[in-house]
Amino acid sequence: MARPTIVRPQPRLALLAMAALLAGPALAQEREAFKLERSINLQQTFTDNGKLSDNDRQAESITEVSPGIRLSGRSGRVQGSLDYRLDLVQYARDSGRSTAHHQLAADGGAELVDRHVFLDASASVSQQSISAFGVQSGGTGLDNANSTDVASVAVSPSAKARLGGLIDLSAVANWRATRAKDSTAGDSNDWDASVRAGAQHGIFGWSVAATRQTSDYAGSESYISDSVVGTVSLSLTPRLQVFATHGEDRSDILGNGTQKSSSNGWGFNWVPGVRTQISGQADRHFYGNSHSFNLSHRFRRALIAYTDSRGVSGQDTEALGPLRQRYLQIYSSCMAVVNNAATCEQLTRALMGFDPSVSLGFLNSAPSLQRTQSLVMSITGTRNTFALAASRNQSERLGDQQYDAGDLAIVPRVRQYALTADWSHRLSTQSSLALTASWQKTPDEDTQPGNDLRRVELSLTNTLGQRTTGTLSVRRVWFDSETSPYRESAIIGSLNYRF
Repeated sequence: MARPTIVRPQPRLALLAMAALLAGPALAQEREAFKLERSINLQQTFTDNGKLSDNDRQAESITEVSPGIRLSGRSGRVQGSLDYRLDLVQYARDSGRSTAHHQLAADGGAELVDRHVFLDASASVSQQSISAFGVQSGGTGLDNANSTDVASVAVSPSAKARLGGLIDLSAVANWRATRAKDSTAGDSNDWDASVRAGAQHGIFGWSVAATRQTSDYAGSESYISDSVVGTVSLSLTPRLQVFATHGEDRSDILGNGTQKSSSNGWGFNWVPGVRTQISGQADRHFYGNSHSFNLSHRFRRALIAYTDSRGVSGQDTEALGPLRQRYLQIYSSCMAVVNNAATCEQLTRALMGFDPSVSLGFLNSAPSLQRTQSLVMSITGTRNTFALAASRNQSERLGDQQYDAGDLAIVPRVRQYALTADWSHRLSTQSSLALTASWQKTPDEDTQPGNDLRRVELSLTNTLGQRTTGTLSVRRVWFDSETSPYRESAIIGSLNYRF
């Protein structure tokens, strides 16, 4: 049977989808509750190695013009945020490399029927590495053949109701599409649908959920997984709940035909205090063990958070609503301690598994077994703020799965480590000094040599007016690799105006 053709949308698809959601009837009726901010950023970079190569070093002057918009707020039953920027990059000497990039982070939700029907959506466009073993860029404004724009759109309708005042019923569907520019590796369509029934009787609870999940990768087969999972829970205290699960699975994601199996697991949710949250879950599946663990604690002037998860890519059935709540919880805790939006956004994204300053990962062509660990810490004082983010990612081949493209088509696993330390000092009410040091490593795997990226950047930021900010930075990058090492130094000046 012929495989259906996948239509490859342009990166602007993510922006259009999110704009359509935010422009719904409820928003049109109460637009004043949303805040719109426009901006334009001008950046000039002088680098001694514009081609990121020690064999063909060439000094370069790179000009970036980046208009952007930011929309956020809540109006009636609609809430959301949209942050979009268009980066126009112009190379002075090598004008053929001049390009444009889209940067988008958007998320929205609507309560279509009061307390019963909901719609969540998100969209993103960002640059990602094609291969973990290729050249890694150490700064903005520097393009290389190993990076590309990747766009994602996700939509999640859901509904819930109570039957007879005793049994809670819910249904959730999640659809996600990912496209990479100028590459079929990483292109995928994922969707899942689940129905759930459950109830709470005093300290005892139960639920039964049925789920179907489908993953469709470009150039590969479609993979289908069905499961029915029963859960029993016990609330030992108002703040501590434990639960056990048993499920029946049927799936072909191992690449060797459809397999049937049973799964068992356990977990807990614990909230010792208003500043601490701990949760964990462990399950035994036909492909191996999976788990998730989350811990966050907010001190008076500090924050620490840790996550550890292992499972199959594309098999997360959690809807966007809980993900948004988790993001806002971490971000709010950080703001209560650090009170710096840029720092808290970076820390929160690192904890959730996507750090804008350290882009671990690579494009893949089939489901894989993934293990992700992340540790975030921040300490703030009267004038100083220190933040540390560490992460470890590991992707492995899954069963007899065939990988037509990507790193897992060459090696059985890919490991990546990253560490970022950031210190900022407020010189006055108008200016601040920041020092950032980062390290990213991809170890050798079989015949594929790894690489090591180190970066240090010092920047001075000054408020030039009520809506204008200027930044002057210097950076140094060391990239060690058997195939394409390089060293790079740069001076960057930028001017941001918000209106």
